Amino acid sequence: MTEEQRFFIRILAPVHIGCDEVYEPTGFVIDEEQGVLHAFDPLDFVRSLSGPERQQLSNICKKGTVESILELYKFMRRKRFEGHPVAVCRGFVEHYRQTLSMSISDRRKIQQELNRFSIARTAFSPTTERPFIPGSSVKGALRTAYLNGRQTVKKLPPAKNAAQLEKDLLDGGAFETDPFRLLKVSDFHPVGPCRTKIIYAVNEKKRKDAKSKTRGLPLILEVIEPGAVFVGTIQVLSPLSSSIIKTPLTEPAVLESAASFYGKEKRREDEELMAAGLPHLRREHMEEGVPLRIGRHCGAESLTIDGQRRIRIMQGRDKQATVSTRGATTFWLAAEEPRNYQKTTLQPFGWTLLSKPAPEVNDQWSEAIAQWQEMESASAPPVEKEVVPQITITATEEVWEGASVSYQAGGGGVLEAVGPKGLKAKVAGKEKAKAVTDASLHTALFEKRKTIRNVRVTVRKMGNWCDIIKVSV
Repeated sequence: MTEEQRFFIRILAPVHIGCDEVYEPTGFVIDEEQGVLHAFDPLDFVRSLSGPERQQLSNICKKGTVESILELYKFMRRKRFEGHPVAVCRGFVEHYRQTLSMSISDRRKIQQELNRFSIARTAFSPTTERPFIPGSSVKGALRTAYLNGRQTVKKLPPAKNAAQLEKDLLDGGAFETDPFRLLKVSDFHPVGPCRTKIIYAVNEKKRKDAKSKTRGLPLILEVIEPGAVFVGTIQVLSPLSSSIIKTPLTEPAVLESAASFYGKEKRREDEELMAAGLPHLRREHMEEGVPLRIGRHCGAESLTIDGQRRIRIMQGRDKQATVSTRGATTFWLAAEEPRNYQKTTLQPFGWTLLSKPAPEVNDQWSEAIAQWQEMESASAPPVEKEVVPQITITATEEVWEGASVSYQAGGGGVLEAVGPKGLKAKVAGKEKAKAVTDASLHTALFEKRKTIRNVRVTVRKMGNWCDIIKVSV
C-alpha cells in the first residue's frame, strides 16, 4: 500500500463543477455599480426587513406565478444586504437590467427570459461558501486518461457497450476486479485566495468557414477563476491478491497516463482553436505538473476514449442527429458577454495543473495548509436545529404525507424531498440534512444513498421556495 500523498491543483482556466444548485431569487442582490453579486441565506434577509417590507414580499410570494418571479427580482433590486461576494462579468449587469425592465404583462417572454437567467453555482461548501473540487471529478479525469492509455496499448475495436469496453480495457469484470476502486482521491479545498465569477458559456464553430450558426444558447455559470490553488490527497492501494485485480494501478502509471492524454488533448485543442481564429490557453508552467481537465464544457474529446468515440452531433430542428467518431464540431468557451463579444477575449474551460507541493509552495501556503489539515481531521461540530422565525406573513409550514427523500453528496451534500403533488424541497449540507432527518433513516439515506418513499416531510414554504424542516417515518 502506498502512502497518502498530498497534491495541489492550480486553476489555469475557468472551471465550473456542476452541483445542481442555482442562485435563488430570494438569496442574492446585485451591486450594479461594483459588479458584485452578494449571496446570503434567505431567512437572514427576511429577518432584516421591516414589517411593511415583509408584507410586500409575502404578497409577491403568495402569487406563485411566473410573473411574480419577475416581481420578486424587482423587489430585491432595491435592497442592500451583505453576503458572500461573487464578481459578475460586465455583460451580466446589462443582462440583469434588461431582464428587470420587462413588462409583467408578457407572460411568454418572461418565462423565456427567466429560463435564460438561471445562474448555475459551482460546487461549494455550505459552511464556508467557498468552492471546492470533488474528489470524484479528479478521479474521473484520471480514469479517462488511464482508459485512453490502455486503449493505446490494447487497440480494441470500436465497442457498442461503454461499460463492457471499460471492463475489457481494465482486465476486469466486476466491482471487486476494477483497479480504480483502490484509487482514493479526497476532495480538494482552496488554500489562499480563491475567487469565483459569474460568466457566460458561449458556443463557437470549430470551422472558420462554417456557414450555419451555432445553436447553443449562452449559459450563465459561476466559475473558479484562474490562479486559485487547491489541496487534497491521492492514494493508490495495493490489491490483497493479484488474482483479483489483474492489472493493478501504480501512482506513476496514473500520473503518466494523465500527462500523456491531456498533453495530447491540449495540443489538439490549441490547433483547432487557432484554425478557427480563436484564442488558446498558453502552455506556461505546464511542465511543472500534470495537466488535468475537469468540470463542465471541457469538450467531448477530453471526456471520451480516442478510437472509441461516438459523439452525437445535433443538426438543427426537425433534423436527425448524426454520430461523429472524430470529435465535436463546436467549442464551449467562457465569455464576458452573452453575445456581440470580442472573440479575442474568449477562454477554454477546465484546464488545471496537478502537482506535488514543492518546498517553496509549502512555505507560501503553510498556514492555509495547516487550517485545511485541521478541518480534515476535526470531527464535525454538533448542529443545532434551526429555530424557525415566527414570520407568519412571509412563510408557512406544511406537512407532506407519502413523500420521497433522496440524498446527493455533491456540493457539500443536498437532501431533496418530493411531495405527492411533485413539489420539491431541499436542505444543503450533510450535517444539516442529518439534523432534520429521523435517525432511523440515516443508514439507508446517507450511507447507502437509497431513495426512501412514503415518509412524512415537514417543510417551510414561501411562494415556490420550500425548505425541509423535518423528515420522519
